[in-house]
Amino acid sequence: MGATNCPETPRQKMISMMYLVYTALLALNVSVEILQAFVTVGDSMEITNELFSTKIDNSYYVFEKAYLANPEKVGPNWEKAKQVRKETKEMINYIDDVKYELVAVVEGLKGGKEEAKKMLAEKGYEGIKAKDDYSKPTQYFIGGTEQGTDAKAMEIRKKIEAYQERMQKLADPNFVEKLKKMQINTKATFENRSGQKLNWQLYNFNQTITLADLVILNKFKSEIQNAEFDMVNHLLASVSADDYKFDNVRAKVVPTATYVMQGTSYEAQVFVAAYDSKTQLTADVRGANLVSDSGVIKLKFPAGAVGLQKYQGTVYVKGEKGDEPYPFSGEYFVAAPAVTISPTNMNVFYIGVDNPVSISSPGTSFEQLVPSITGGGGATIKKVSPGNYIVNVKTQQEVIISVDANINGKNMKQGSMKFRVKQIPKPKAVVGSSDGGRIAKEILIAQGGLKVIMDGFDFPVRYDVVEFQMTFNTGGDGQAPLVARGSRFTPEMISQLQRLRRGNKVYIEGIRAKGPDGEKSVQNPQMIFTIQ
Repeated sequence: MGATNCPETPRQKMISMMYLVYTALLALNVSVEILQAFVTVGDSMEITNELFSTKIDNSYYVFEKAYLANPEKVGPNWEKAKQVRKETKEMINYIDDVKYELVAVVEGLKGGKEEAKKMLAEKGYEGIKAKDDYSKPTQYFIGGTEQGTDAKAMEIRKKIEAYQERMQKLADPNFVEKLKKMQINTKATFENRSGQKLNWQLYNFNQTITLADLVILNKFKSEIQNAEFDMVNHLLASVSADDYKFDNVRAKVVPTATYVMQGTSYEAQVFVAAYDSKTQLTADVRGANLVSDSGVIKLKFPAGAVGLQKYQGTVYVKGEKGDEPYPFSGEYFVAAPAVTISPTNMNVFYIGVDNPVSISSPGTSFEQLVPSITGGGGATIKKVSPGNYIVNVKTQQEVIISVDANINGKNMKQGSMKFRVKQIPKPKAVVGSSDGGRIAKEILIAQGGLKVIMDGFDFPVRYDVVEFQMTFNTGGDGQAPLVARGSRFTPEMISQLQRLRRGNKVYIEGIRAKGPDGEKSVQNPQMIFTIQ
């Protein structure tokens, strides 16, 4: 070839052209072998990634089994693992979408990504015609900027960086540094063969052929899945990393009660500190050999003599060298009978309603209690469930409840208590939730009537309105009150309400209600509403 100031002769031009053709032919022969290698590697990586996904799924399966066996212990890390699984799946699906979109672009497929996905599933990488095309892939990944900041490669980079930051937050703190080393480094400076400095997107996708791009994308998938696998397994391992290893175990006794009634039984639980519910324990105490239930030894002693009672024993924990003994001891107090009687709602009984009462006696079962009642004009007491009773009184005469306990076929007096008796307080009348004041006409009409409530009264007592009167102050002549027999506004009342204007007043009075103790007036004999 000639210099710029010496034009080439026709012969030199012919020689130059032949050289270029020869070089192209040589490159073509080499590229066929390289392309076939890319096909083989690409198809193999697809299979490898699928197999690795199955392996990862098995790790999640083991993790879930551990969670189901011990939700409280494994739960926090299992929640993290589920989040890792969700976000990783989204990332892998995104990379797959990029692959299908790339194939659709270089192949010019009208069916887009779906057609590309189907083609790869049926024919693999061999089915791609534009295997060595680098022009369309470069335009797709790098775009029109020199640094490739406005096309798909930059989008992939940002997706990977955001995903990897989230994984670092979900990882066990002891695993974060190792995870960073396993993740894709998108922020390093790279060099090509000529020593030119390149960023991540140019290094991976600039002037690379279609098959190479697909292999690179599969490589990213593999690296992401590899980090996911180690991260999830470390989350599972860290659940038990700080478990107590029984190197300093003390036996503990937790009694149901240390104060026990004579004639009943003392009950307690014996367990080792930081115990495992799956650990099989045995114990020797007071000549009996006991076996654990879910890692807990349950003690039950008859309470005979009154006073302080002591006991001791040994619990055995299975260790690497066999059963290891741990001695324990405890004490409890056996007392004479006593009784507790308390009204469920207030320290008083009310006439005409069901008065709930709970009765118990320390060390005595509910089935052994025998309560009785006197006073209250023929008051009655009825059992509704173990330890719970309903008292009904008729007059304001004082009531006395006495309790015996049937122990070993003999009635033992437990105690008694006096109660006052009162009338049920008057109910309060309201319209909706209001007992007067400014109100919109539409809201007043929408209520449709009034009701009564037991304001500040704890019993579930029901009163129904049986009668009330309504009058209106509209600035004109007075009119006779409208009367309702029941709680609902009459048609005449509603018609009059609809004609009211701002500032008009509505008076509701003469309200009577009926409840379990008969008819009575309400607390607020008059309600005044002003239309706004």
